[in-house]
Amino acid sequence: MRKIKITNKQIILKDDIEEIAEGKVKKIGNGAMILSSKKHMGKKVYILIRKS
Repeated sequence: MRKIKITNKQIILKDDIEEIAEGKVKKIGNGAMILSSKKHMGKKVYILIRKS
């Protein structure tokens, strides 16, 4: 079951979560990417950008 609620710049996400990972966005050519394990290839992900 997936439920997303956004109010007053806060997000509440209820979903079946397999893993939570933290990392930095890396520069690749003219774009950027987030490095992840191969075991997550083809899976749907959420990317949340934090304020610095």
